[in-house]
Amino acid sequence: MHGGRIAHPLNLPAGARVLGPSAVAAVGDIYTDAEGMKQQVVPQEMSEGDIKVAIEEFAQAARNSIEAGFDGIELHSANGYLLEQFLRPNSNQRTDRYGGAIENRARFVLEVTDAAIEAIGKERVGIRLSPYGVFNDMPLYPEMDADYHYLARQLDERGLLYIHLVDHSSMGAPEVPSSTKAMFRKEFKGTLILSGGYDVARAESDLAEGKCDLIAVGRLFLSNPDLVTRWKSGAALNAPDMNTFYLTGPNGYTDYPALSQ
Repeated sequence: MHGGRIAHPLNLPAGARVLGPSAVAAVGDIYTDAEGMKQQVVPQEMSEGDIKVAIEEFAQAARNSIEAGFDGIELHSANGYLLEQFLRPNSNQRTDRYGGAIENRARFVLEVTDAAIEAIGKERVGIRLSPYGVFNDMPLYPEMDADYHYLARQLDERGLLYIHLVDHSSMGAPEVPSSTKAMFRKEFKGTLILSGGYDVARAESDLAEGKCDLIAVGRLFLSNPDLVTRWKSGAALNAPDMNTFYLTGPNGYTDYPALSQ
């Protein structure tokens, strides 16, 4: 099972392995469907063979998505998932060509990006990044700005469709500095999407000032099936119920009222 730092054996099929860049367990507990909160496990360090398999799995997932009718795919290199685990020096303590300097730590992310582009075309591939995000035990480190500067240039060279840059400060994480967002705007010539706690006024302001091309909205769309209409009309918004997020039933996904209800 790839993304081992945020997986748990109780959530996996029998015989599945928990893998990660290095044998380093994330701090804290994780929710499991079978037994509730459980302690994080130590993943098995991925071999180069495992890495090759994972790259092809990303490529096949991209092909499957297009075959299923999707317009494109977004590679999730944020929030402590596997791609970000290779980027961050706390979760990636490898000494081979996938660890150490940022040119090595970014190699997996870029090889996955290349594989997805080859599979479905660069015009169908985007990527999500969360510099300064601390979710899933991704602490800050001094070289972060330089590392993401390198990544921004590399992604621009590949010509993928967009970068989705998420700022988790509305949920308690450190704020992504305006200088970091401006760097991505300068270095990446494709579409730049910003997200993180936006209301309609801030969204309109950042778009008008040219800070980005698009604004992504998550929690408010979950709780407001007619968010666009509400924003246009100035209607009150339903508050999202965080207690229902990531559960298996319909509560919190299909039961928020629309304006006409």
